Amino acid sequence: MLENLAIEEPVQPSSRSGFVQDAAIVFGAWTLLNLISYAIHFILSRLLGISEYGAFASIIAALAIFGIPAAIVTLVVVKFVAEFHALGELGKIRAFSLRVMAASGALAAVLVLLGIGFSAPVAAYLHLSSRADVIAAAFALGIGLLLPPVRGVLQGSQDFAAFAISISIDAVARIGLAVAMVAAGYGVAGAFAAYAVAGLLSLGYTLGAVRRHWSKEESPLVIDKRRLLVTMGGAVAGTAAITFMGYIDVALVKHLFTPPEAGIYSAASFCGKILFFVVGFVPLLILPKAAQRSIAGQPTGIVLLQGVAWTAVLALAGLAIFYVTPVAVVRMTYGNAFVGAAPYLFAYGAAMSLLGVTNVVVTYRIGLHRFAFVWPLLTAAAAEPLAIAFFHQTLWTVVNVILAINLAALLLCLTGIAKGRTSEPAVLEDSETELGYRVSA
Repeated sequence: MLENLAIEEPVQPSSRSGFVQDAAIVFGAWTLLNLISYAIHFILSRLLGISEYGAFASIIAALAIFGIPAAIVTLVVVKFVAEFHALGELGKIRAFSLRVMAASGALAAVLVLLGIGFSAPVAAYLHLSSRADVIAAAFALGIGLLLPPVRGVLQGSQDFAAFAISISIDAVARIGLAVAMVAAGYGVAGAFAAYAVAGLLSLGYTLGAVRRHWSKEESPLVIDKRRLLVTMGGAVAGTAAITFMGYIDVALVKHLFTPPEAGIYSAASFCGKILFFVVGFVPLLILPKAAQRSIAGQPTGIVLLQGVAWTAVLALAGLAIFYVTPVAVVRMTYGNAFVGAAPYLFAYGAAMSLLGVTNVVVTYRIGLHRFAFVWPLLTAAAAEPLAIAFFHQTLWTVVNVILAINLAALLLCLTGIAKGRTSEPAVLEDSETELGYRVSA
């Protein structure tokens, strides 16, 4: 039984800071990150000029794609660390952290070397002015792959203050260094060199903060491969489906409608997705809190209710703005040429709000190690492009399809969730826990 586990300095979820306090801390850092990300594009687009900014934006898009695996690995790290933390197994957190950092560091090193080796053909393919742009971006990518899983240790340990500081250091250093490097004439390469240095600064702080959650010695650790693969599979499915549902409609509208209509829809889509990005910090809280309470045998439903409540409040505030002043929002973002997007803003924002709630529910279920949502969610994701392909008489038809599909996806992911609001404590069997790691002798 659970009492047979060798637990050192157990920390129960109830002893952690409250959800509201943690949410406020992470929301502040998340908002700062989003504002600085917007400011970087706003400033660099003017400093670099059209051609060089196009190169910068294209590399940013490529880095985002290559960064998806790091996001998936981070989900797994958060879940396992939260479970270890609930059991007070700080030695296992240390062992697991070192393994993750070693694997991430090796992958980052390989990708940096590949980026350097293939910098010339990549620069030619992207029509970049210098292979130095690719080399600098490769270093930024390497740091970008290593940093999120390390932050995941803080997230899983619910050290949200240090987590927020890590994000803030990266964001503030990034804009300060990038603007300085570009203003000094180092162009796109200078911008990505600044990204790499900012990441290193954040990584240095994060590593120090992570060590506070380790014991002095490592504990024996044997991860159940099946459980690890199931967790990764659920994380991949959830991340891929949510991302797909958030962006596939724009590509389809570009194909099915005239260029002016597609431009109007793209503007409505970008403005509507602001709500999805604003509530994107909530899953960062949900995963570790749900996993830790679940493994400790405590009720988890309150975590889901708090996450949905935060998402709903912020989304409703944004929707109120979209309803009252949609034209002002579009003009501020895109200018007068795109005011035709204003009528769609509220409905599209509602669709993205539903997707944001679905993201919270999916993350919660991953935290409980309950993956019944996977096939229903993948079905909804597959249905979206098919529905748009059949029903696209007007832009309003497409928006209504997105609303209906996102509502259906949310309801499907909620199906059976009442059965998983609590989780039984881990039970020993043949010297192993249900978590899949061996118990200390």
